Amino acid sequence: MKKIAFTLIASSTALLEASDLPQDFYSQTQLASRQWSLVPKKNSEDPSCQIPNASNGLDKSLRNSYHPAVKEGMNLWVEADVLYWKPWERALVATNKKSDVFTTDDFTEKPAIHPNFEWSLGYRVSGGYIFGSEVWDVQASWTHFSSHVSQHRSSHGSAFVGMFPIWSLADDVIAGDYVFESDLKWKISVGLLDLQFGRDFEVLKWLDLEPYFGLRSAWIKQSGTVDYEGGIFLIGILAPGVSLNGTDQIKMKNNYWGMGPRVGFAPRIILGKGFSINMDAAISGLYGFFNVRQKETYLDKTRFSHHSHPNRLCWIGDLAAGLQWKTFFHHERYALTLKTDWEYHIFFHQFALKRDHFGLVSKNRDLSMQGVTFASRFDF
Repeated sequence: MKKIAFTLIASSTALLEASDLPQDFYSQTQLASRQWSLVPKKNSEDPSCQIPNASNGLDKSLRNSYHPAVKEGMNLWVEADVLYWKPWERALVATNKKSDVFTTDDFTEKPAIHPNFEWSLGYRVSGGYIFGSEVWDVQASWTHFSSHVSQHRSSHGSAFVGMFPIWSLADDVIAGDYVFESDLKWKISVGLLDLQFGRDFEVLKWLDLEPYFGLRSAWIKQSGTVDYEGGIFLIGILAPGVSLNGTDQIKMKNNYWGMGPRVGFAPRIILGKGFSINMDAAISGLYGFFNVRQKETYLDKTRFSHHSHPNRLCWIGDLAAGLQWKTFFHHERYALTLKTDWEYHIFFHQFALKRDHFGLVSKNRDLSMQGVTFASRFDF
């Protein structure tokens, strides 16, 4: 084969020299042949002399995706949130507005007075993994929030006005009963454990939408005491204008645990330069169990006692909206996201305590919480 190839090359050279073609055609042909040999074949590897593409950073689609999508990362992220929320529960009352004891036969006619919870701090910690497709993700979060409220109502030493003891549920309580002092102390603790899967959709260039589904488990604990003094709990008169009041104390506990599915969606409007408006709406249905206790004692004697373990399906609704900003650093290897949201959460039918006989405790048994959340997220 080598001999045949050499014979063909020698014949071609002689033919070129005998032809009328220009003298430099042969050298030009050899130059073109060498240049052509540097072009990589379709199925061959890139030559070592080829210059790699230096522009291999995140493209615009990844920068504007629902997740920060860091370059060459582990696709993991962690987030820490500070909550500043305030609860509200309409069924939580202790007494009502004052009435004249000499002209009033029914102290249940005046409206109940609702206590105002304190603004309190809580926290949420989250972590997640973004799959290689950049559209699916899984995340888990733990939310803890607690608050308390105190309410003291008094006739201020006057024996002419009184209030109705709403949580005195003994059989001998009538509408004409009243007290001079009412003191409520109540605390709430909420823990939420969430696990969810989501998928990102780019609806428009400036709009992302992530529907998600998962599981939620909730621990909601409520407990407190109500003390009533004076009026029907008057022990005796020590001197003119000086009375000895007994204390009627009611201890109550309303604990709940449940678990169930959760679904929601999270739109995000991209504003540019790292800023975006984020929203979130979700609903979950939890089947759970209550532990309810009520006990009223006066002078070391039990006037009323109630203990039950009801179970039922309870719904939870979640809403959030706010502004976020994200930035990349260390050659786009890491991303930092800062976010501020206003959140609203409602827990339907959470107040399972036995109501009073006169309807002063509202039929609305819902617990709600709302407030601002400050979040920081780190992708790596």
